[in-house]
Amino acid sequence: MDFLSFGEILFDVFKDEAKLGGAPLNVASHMKKLGLDGLIISAVGNDELGERALEEVKQNGLSTEGVKISSYPTGRADITLVNNNADYTFNFPCAWDDVTLETTLPKSVDIIYFGSLVQREKTSRETLKKLLAEVEAKYVFFDVNIRKRFYTEEILREGLKNANILKVNDEEIDLILNIAGAKDIRDLMDKCSLEMLLLTLGKNGSTIYTKSGEHHMDSHAVKLVDTVGAGDSLSAGFLSTLVMTGDPALSIKVGATLADYVCSQRGAIPAYSDELVEKLKALGIKL
Repeated sequence: MDFLSFGEILFDVFKDEAKLGGAPLNVASHMKKLGLDGLIISAVGNDELGERALEEVKQNGLSTEGVKISSYPTGRADITLVNNNADYTFNFPCAWDDVTLETTLPKSVDIIYFGSLVQREKTSRETLKKLLAEVEAKYVFFDVNIRKRFYTEEILREGLKNANILKVNDEEIDLILNIAGAKDIRDLMDKCSLEMLLLTLGKNGSTIYTKSGEHHMDSHAVKLVDTVGAGDSLSAGFLSTLVMTGDPALSIKVGATLADYVCSQRGAIPAYSDELVEKLKALGIKL
């Protein structure tokens, strides 16, 4: 098994439709599309949205054996687009606040992916601790997702302690530097023993910092539909390529290519076009 992706499954609810999402599911779905094999560890409700979620998870090629059926309702994020950027309102409490381990975990994987949002309630937070303690991973990827009031400094510190790759955006980086008592990104990496730091910069692209240097990728002009899931596809493209090649520079190039495409589509897990597949093949990614 290549990866475990831990966290929220929810529906991104637009004015006229509901699209399956949640960062951990988005990342897992794209990694599966890119050729990796793994599990999503999450929970959905015993309701209509939960049934739909399980079916769509399977349609994305993922197993549902790690998805708990909770007594809480399925998660949803009601989305308002402001200048094509997404603002989220989450239901609370919901199923992904109630994640427990429903399947036997592998002893080791290449990637463990987790974020900060799923840790807003104790049950899911404690389950994540158990997973991190029991499963060894080459790459432990902490995706900082500062949403509303759903984080604490303790959650962020624990994430920094457990991860060797950090993903953070340009609006969150100062908070992380302050929490870690670091003066800049290099100091943060040293203090937190990070092997890499993926910094997303919105329309200005993204940069991967490694111990030996850094690589920047600009965003390319696309017909913007929405930004929902763009950062998740960047993470998935980066991680999948890193596992396959060990090359951070190529990995961020693949991630940025995928993120540009997702920005041109509605929803976080669109079908891949023939044009995208050809672009990925040109970068050495064979689907």
